[in-house]
Amino acid sequence: MGRRIKRYMTSAFFLITLSAVSMDCHAYFGENKDYFFTEEQPENRGRTHYLEFVGKETYTVEPGDTLWNIAEDYWGKGTYYQRILSDNKDVVDVPEHLMPGMELDLEKTLYLNVGIEDYINEEQFGFDLLVEEDAFEIDHSLGLKNYSLPYCIYASVPYVNDLGEADPYVHWEEFKEEVSRCSREICDDLVSDLSFERYQVTGLGNLCGYSFTFDAGDTEYIIMAYFCYNKTTKSEAFALCEKKRCTETVLEMVRGKTCYAAVRFLDPNTYREKLQDYRGAETWNYPQLRNPFATAMWQLYSGPLKHVEDYPEDYSILWEEPEFEKLVRAELSKLWQLTEEEKQTFAERDVTAGDLALIEEMEINYYSIEYDGKEYLRVQLNESEDYGTSITHYSQAEGRLIDTLEDLRHFHGLKRLKIRLYAPDITDLSCLEKLTGLKELDMNLYSADTQAENLDFLGKLTDLRKLRIDGRFGEWKYGNDYGHNKYFKSITDLSILRNCPQLTYLTLAAGNLEGYDFLEDLPELYQISLFGTNVGENIESLLPNACFIEINNELVRFETGEGYEQQSSTLKFDPKTAKVVGSK
Repeated sequence: MGRRIKRYMTSAFFLITLSAVSMDCHAYFGENKDYFFTEEQPENRGRTHYLEFVGKETYTVEPGDTLWNIAEDYWGKGTYYQRILSDNKDVVDVPEHLMPGMELDLEKTLYLNVGIEDYINEEQFGFDLLVEEDAFEIDHSLGLKNYSLPYCIYASVPYVNDLGEADPYVHWEEFKEEVSRCSREICDDLVSDLSFERYQVTGLGNLCGYSFTFDAGDTEYIIMAYFCYNKTTKSEAFALCEKKRCTETVLEMVRGKTCYAAVRFLDPNTYREKLQDYRGAETWNYPQLRNPFATAMWQLYSGPLKHVEDYPEDYSILWEEPEFEKLVRAELSKLWQLTEEEKQTFAERDVTAGDLALIEEMEINYYSIEYDGKEYLRVQLNESEDYGTSITHYSQAEGRLIDTLEDLRHFHGLKRLKIRLYAPDITDLSCLEKLTGLKELDMNLYSADTQAENLDFLGKLTDLRKLRIDGRFGEWKYGNDYGHNKYFKSITDLSILRNCPQLTYLTLAAGNLEGYDFLEDLPELYQISLFGTNVGENIESLLPNACFIEINNELVRFETGEGYEQQSSTLKFDPKTAKVVGSK
């Protein structure tokens, strides 16, 4: 838990802790009982102290349907079949007259006894209710197994809907088909009990959601995801429940809490920029919807990584760096969950291109630690457990661990690559041009002695959506003066980025660029951060569609095209308005 708290205490977002907040005559801390949906409208409570959810559906009767099972599916109780009869007198008068093809109007109104101006007792929300931009990043290692409650709920600070993302309420059938397709394609038969629901939340917006059971290999989880939209803003909430530890009553309470969290933070005055695509966005027609199926597979699944069968034009890898090969083999053995006997067999055969084909994510960390003479190398594949496999040499007399990144050219399936090199002798990055499927490339490299030869390979990565070229890796050692870093010093021209028209998130803190005119040929740019002495004053005019522009640590455009005043404090919770306020 300490690592998570530290992470968010040092970022723009704050864990909401309300236990010390004094209550006034209007204040109310919701109790567990208030998060159960009820059909009774709350009495003696102001409009902002309860939520009203109105559900309206049209159902086409199928062969074998009965009013009882339709009511059970929609309301959760078969005894509600009489309501269907009452609401559809012009279609069906008695249950026996129900016929395939009939269209029935189904309607229900539900309430929660807490509203947008009520306080949240975070302890009731499980591990912690986080107000952050990445609502669906499950950190299971810190979560349920070592926590007394069998569930945890995550919520996001909302975003203004500046990317024109579609409200799934309006595109309901397409949305359900998309969710079902992602379930099938990503999780195969690991998902069951997939169900959907949608409501209009009176006076606030539309709420859509789905839930499913996920077989993680050693544990089953119930996952709930809800998305709330109004005309300008969207908000998200996500619940992770350990199935064997949750009764049906607990799950109903969690459902209400998750819906509440999604609605509660739908506030156009509280948002920040989106920093990267949703995981799995390339497989969705609705890229605004975080893909809990993909996240569950990455973060929860304890089963083995599948092997590729009949990989086209397979070949044996001829490794340039033995130490890098050693780490890749160790990571593959972990992902495939090989037995000791299987590990021995694998060690005696070549690694092939087919073995690497399902690797979509890689992180490389390489440090030369001067004070004790260590060389440290870590490789992590597909967010494997234990933060990757590492090798450390304790004497520089043993030589450097790697001198080239040429072996990366064999990872043709990579979608996301992060490279951290401290004091590298590696100057040639051209091997990256072979990774033409990359969506995200994050390079943070530092050297006081060597320089990158060029970055022309970027012109081959035409599918890039996120790019970071950062030469500030040595700031922790040299303070704010990162002029000591020579790695990108010779880079003066990045016009090759014109070949990457899908770039959406861009960070450039490198080199001495002589011009930024190429930015006007990147129409998808949404968030951009520039650091350097040559950044001109006309940058904003080159980026009419960008919603967030940061230049040398100053936000010059924040969403509305206006400047955004920097403050040293983090976002804070205002108990009087029940809103997160402040700035980064």
